[in-house]
Amino acid sequence: MKPQYVGILLNSSAYLGIPEGSTGTESIPCYEEAAADLGLIPCFFRITDIALDTRTVLAWTPGHSGYVQTTVPLPKVIHNRSILQRPTHKKIIEHLITSGIYVFNAYNRYGKDLVHHMLAEQPETLSLLPHTAPARPSSIALMLKKHRDVIVKPCSGSVGLGIMRLQRGRQHDRFTYSTSSPSAAAWRSAPARHGRLPALLRRRISRQPFLVQERIPLARYGGNPYDIRITVQRGAQGTWEVTGMFARTTPQGTFVSNIAQGGIPLPIEGVLRDSFPAIPACQLVERLEHFGLRIAAALSRHMLYAADFGIDAGLTSDGRLFFIECNGRDQRYGFQKAGMTEVWKETYRKPMAFARYLLKHRAWPEDDFR
Repeated sequence: MKPQYVGILLNSSAYLGIPEGSTGTESIPCYEEAAADLGLIPCFFRITDIALDTRTVLAWTPGHSGYVQTTVPLPKVIHNRSILQRPTHKKIIEHLITSGIYVFNAYNRYGKDLVHHMLAEQPETLSLLPHTAPARPSSIALMLKKHRDVIVKPCSGSVGLGIMRLQRGRQHDRFTYSTSSPSAAAWRSAPARHGRLPALLRRRISRQPFLVQERIPLARYGGNPYDIRITVQRGAQGTWEVTGMFARTTPQGTFVSNIAQGGIPLPIEGVLRDSFPAIPACQLVERLEHFGLRIAAALSRHMLYAADFGIDAGLTSDGRLFFIECNGRDQRYGFQKAGMTEVWKETYRKPMAFARYLLKHRAWPEDDFR
């Protein structure tokens, strides 16, 4: 019987680190363990390793004493973990899909403005969105007047880089911003005149698209605001499932919870019990699960071939839930840092189980094409 390969498409940095076991946030052993449990052999490669003419790929595969580089038939199912920005690379993905290869998470980079539009046009998710508008001097001024506390964030980008905050005060506004370094130490705060946007903010929004959004009054834990990362994935049945969730508290001096910016990941139940003592934590977790599934279902109507979402939710002190943003390439390591090792491993098992589903059914789940 021929071995059944499952392809895992990586960025060059992770791919090149496989021989030494230096793959950043990608856990190659977790993929290997999950695939082996399902009778699959993982093969790791870059987009440039694919030979369309021979339908083969040069890949790292598990050997007796580590990984070996070998040429294997192009897997019938590929789990994309790379960021593909070049048009030539996107054309290769399109060719694979049209030729019958199942590439899930084929497209995993969507602008925050596009994601907001996708959710805003669907009644079941519109109410979950904070007030949001394209960031222009006039819209920022109007939003600041109405909400008194706004976030200005780039439509593209990650780990909280480029995000800014404006707060209305009696004598002056308060402008909080980050430098280019992704760390808690890179944040600065300065007063700003009423009626005049800070020069840095005006310069940034003139160079690339930004959104302005009302700041959600997040619930607090240990005195610090927190948000919630909900990982929603397709699994063995092909349907959306909540794999797990954790809270992320914001470090002192910042207003973002990204782990790269110093945010601290924590198991969700203890955080919820502390900040909502009158409500059973299991009830809140159930609400959060339902929230995550609603967002995933709504987005997958637009994002074909999606199978993995990292959804950030804001929970207010009075129990309201808001969508903050969504990552189509969930980094997963937050579970490991929160001490949730089994859930972290499950985030690798789910994609391999979905790969097995696709190999068995030879068809995408029907809800992908509603």
